[in-house]
Amino acid sequence: MPLRPSVFTIAQRNAKTGRSLALGLLLGMSAAASYAQTTAASIEVRTAQGQRAKAPAAWRAPDAARLQFTVQGKYKSMPYQTKAQIDWLPQGQRYEAAQEVQIPIVGSRRQSSVGTIGPNGLQPEIFIDRARKENSATFDAKAGQILFSRGSEHVAWVRGTQDRMSVFFQVAGMIAAAPQRYPQGTKITIQAASSSRVAPWTFTVRGTENLQLPAGRMQALKLEHSSDSSAEDNLQSALWLAPGLQYLPVRIRLQEDGGRDELDLKLQSHTKP
Repeated sequence: MPLRPSVFTIAQRNAKTGRSLALGLLLGMSAAASYAQTTAASIEVRTAQGQRAKAPAAWRAPDAARLQFTVQGKYKSMPYQTKAQIDWLPQGQRYEAAQEVQIPIVGSRRQSSVGTIGPNGLQPEIFIDRARKENSATFDAKAGQILFSRGSEHVAWVRGTQDRMSVFFQVAGMIAAAPQRYPQGTKITIQAASSSRVAPWTFTVRGTENLQLPAGRMQALKLEHSSDSSAEDNLQSALWLAPGLQYLPVRIRLQEDGGRDELDLKLQSHTKP
């Protein structure tokens, strides 16, 4: 099966201030927020007490899957319903992660990540963000650089750095390989690239919950993320990973602009692509 990029994030325009809002899949950051380029450790794990822990070297890839979601959302407090799809396609030592959603008024937004699979996880080669225009980040490991199509200054490539699509599967594979290493309160910070910058994403493990989803009842591990305190969007996000599905995401919830903009993706079906 050929690897063909196709994925989603969500961008919206605030009519009052003219700033661009972004609800990235799972934990997208505001395009208006400013982050310093970083060469910090690409992956860091801290205990609930704040002590730095050694991240397990093992990583376990989920099997190939196509995940269909029902979506309930709000745009400027106006409710809507739609559908979304995630494709996770590991093939030997290569992978593609892809997702797409159609949002009323805003339109379709796709994101994709393609790269290689190693013993410690994913190594992206290219990240594509496609809406009205196509933007990308290219991971040039040989040259030691990450290059951005939007004209941002390139940054140093550090092994383990992810993109805004691959980061979710990197976290899933880390937890799947050693779930006992990530008790409630653990924080996982991963450097993740958009099409214009690299910034740290921190996931906090909140514990296991019982979910009633369109696909049925299942247990899932909840992780939470909030945008940087200096960001204007005040993005609040949550991700549920199901141990019964090799820690693939079964629910994704995003809230922004004080809850006026919202997305809640719930698993409807799980099949092999």
